[in-house]
Amino acid sequence: MTIKLITFDLDNTLWHTDPVIARAESIQWQSIITCCPKANTQFTPASLQQLKLKIAQQYPELRYKLSLFRIEFLFQIFIECGINKVKSRLFAQHVFADFLKARNQVEFFPGVLTVLENLQQDYQVIALSNGNSDLTTIGLDHLFHAHYHAENVAKPKPSDDMFLAALEYAGVEAHESLHVGDHPEQDIEAAQKLGFKTVWANMLQQQWPNSMSKADHEITHLNQLIPALIQYR
Repeated sequence: MTIKLITFDLDNTLWHTDPVIARAESIQWQSIITCCPKANTQFTPASLQQLKLKIAQQYPELRYKLSLFRIEFLFQIFIECGINKVKSRLFAQHVFADFLKARNQVEFFPGVLTVLENLQQDYQVIALSNGNSDLTTIGLDHLFHAHYHAENVAKPKPSDDMFLAALEYAGVEAHESLHVGDHPEQDIEAAQKLGFKTVWANMLQQQWPNSMSKADHEITHLNQLIPALIQYR
């Protein structure tokens, strides 16, 4: 069996996401209170969480649209601070831009650039991510043939949508494809159900759930992916 397509998750597969999001959230809050100092005393972590829940109930169509949901959340913060709608929209877009810039300042796991450059020579390589990272801003867009995420397909992983979009784009079957990701359910189990070969990217040294079928391979460094692919040539 020959592998022709390799799909990659991004967050916690090519970089550690938690510190990136924590920093981006901090920058976002500083941007909010720069636009509206009143927000610093008007909101608590609990009240902000309640606002998110309210938006989720009011706009269920934004459930999987992370960027649009965040912009609406920011807009509502400024509205509750008593700012008019026009200015609130402008502030929301400004703050979101600050967040997104920080969200795309990532530190690659060792070997990422070298491995992706090598894979480009022999495979179609497609990114599948539930997040809203921007490969162009990050500087990886030239190493992927396509990028599917929750905002340009109907549903995020573990739904089939992204995987099927990648298969259609590449013009291959699932048995000719291999998915690399960190999440047992959203990446490995979802890909297995469609017939993909799977690689668990265990960069953060997690324990595999005992109740789930293991991936075909486990790697703790992206360089280990290259030898794992030899058997599929």
